[in-house]
Amino acid sequence: MIVTLVLLFSGLYWSLLGNHIVHEVRSNQKIHSALTFAEDAYYSLSGKQAQRKEDSAIVRMQNLYDVKLYTLRFSFDIPQKKLFGNAVISAEVLSDTLSRILVNFTNEMKVNKVLLGGKPVEFEHANDYISIQTGNAGPGMVEIGIEYEGTPRNQGFDSFSFKEFDGEPAIYTLSEPTYAPTWWPCKDLVTDKAEAEIQITVPEQLTAVSNGLLQKVTDEGNGERTFYWKVTYPITTYLVSLAIGKYDKWSETYTALDGSAVMPVDYFTYPSYTTNAKYDWRNTVDMISYLAATFGEYPFINEKYGMAMFGWISGAMEHQTISSMGYRLITGDGRYESIVMHELAHQWFGDAVSPATWKDIWLNEGFATYCESLWIEHTKGHEAYLENIAKEGRGTFPTTVYDPEGFIFGRTVYNKGAFVLHMLRGEVGDETFFRIIRTYYERFKYGAATTGEFIKVCEEVSGKDLGTFFDQWVYSGKGKPSFEYEWSAVQSGSSYKTKLLLKQLQSDREVYAVPLTITLSSGSASEDFRIQMDSREGSYEFETGFLPAGLEIDREGWVMKDLKRKN
Repeated sequence: MIVTLVLLFSGLYWSLLGNHIVHEVRSNQKIHSALTFAEDAYYSLSGKQAQRKEDSAIVRMQNLYDVKLYTLRFSFDIPQKKLFGNAVISAEVLSDTLSRILVNFTNEMKVNKVLLGGKPVEFEHANDYISIQTGNAGPGMVEIGIEYEGTPRNQGFDSFSFKEFDGEPAIYTLSEPTYAPTWWPCKDLVTDKAEAEIQITVPEQLTAVSNGLLQKVTDEGNGERTFYWKVTYPITTYLVSLAIGKYDKWSETYTALDGSAVMPVDYFTYPSYTTNAKYDWRNTVDMISYLAATFGEYPFINEKYGMAMFGWISGAMEHQTISSMGYRLITGDGRYESIVMHELAHQWFGDAVSPATWKDIWLNEGFATYCESLWIEHTKGHEAYLENIAKEGRGTFPTTVYDPEGFIFGRTVYNKGAFVLHMLRGEVGDETFFRIIRTYYERFKYGAATTGEFIKVCEEVSGKDLGTFFDQWVYSGKGKPSFEYEWSAVQSGSSYKTKLLLKQLQSDREVYAVPLTITLSSGSASEDFRIQMDSREGSYEFETGFLPAGLEIDREGWVMKDLKRKN
């Protein structure tokens, strides 16, 4: 997901980033500071939380059943901004101690009827849960039907909205992280993935887009049509999406690496944006090919990939097989191509491999952000890659990458998370790094992973103990090293000796243990030396056959740091 923030002050609309700055927020330090302020102000003023706080007892009870299939039906009273829904949850009960099933669903929605095994049952709807007595039926399959209606509470970023584009209604969802239950009843735990069948009835001039493959469209004979979508790959609840509007549609195809499948790549745009989108999204198929060759085949090859415009002003969202793209990102000049890559990369990292907990969100956002730099390396070369990744390491990082404090979608998760992968690449080398990521993807595809499980793959593939690396950069460090240095060179017989004094000044931890390449140069002559800086202060000596005129520390930028020469 790409996030930019909008603040509401006394009913006045103020966009922090203006009309022309969305993605660049991550490469401008002043805007970084403003964004941090905006994140705090947004949630303070609106009274919203970034995510639901789980009750461990409820989670334990919910984990006694495993959802296999959601069958969802939606229709609308658009003028009244009302949703009518019917959800059937097919689940396997895993224990004979499960006396009641708890389903996440916000209180604002009215539950009209609950069925268990096709028969009406008593239920309680309170504290944003539906509680259904099972009578200790024991292990086996169970089917829960829930009929409901109401106007969904708009929470989080923009969980459910009725708007208008090009003179026609537009309806869309954005449930990350924990807001799927604002509009459909589900077991809203990221680790419980299921298949889904999604039926959406809308006025006949509108198109209803969702996850998976479109099976059919039926004419209801009353001025409405129903779109039938089927999801055959496991999907987690926050990635289920509705994108409804008066859409232009066009398609391309992507051919699997082994030639075994040809997959549709579908695009849906509000008509006034179509020309611009066709330019901005022109490289999508090439991007799919690149990511598939780099990490492994596109994970949903038997369904589709697509992008659909939606009305969220604040960015884009990686809904499984159908990324939702904010209308301000469609400019016709390609300036936000990196966002196209970001959301596509999430299909691998976030959708196919989901975070086991929201503490692990960097496994989504850091990975997708890093893929932006990889795409630049692929299309523009290694120097362009180094320049772009350097931007991710600028500024301050006030929290840890794992289990970030407060707002979990801050720049520490995105930018520092991406730079951690860059440093890991420098630590283990290119061949090993990409083998790590491919192994991680393949091992946890269609499931979920923790940070610890990712680290286990890193150590297994590289054969290295990476405990210090991940502790300082992911688990405990809340910043980066700040180095102060001074150096001098003198002749010593027929050669020259250079002395480097290096000191760490940061306050978030006493020592960052980092490898550094020291480059000494004079005219066309240069020589590199590798050191391991693992103390608060260090003194290092190098011998060259020339008198150095310049000294550079980590010239290519493989370590996140602040660096200054002592006066």
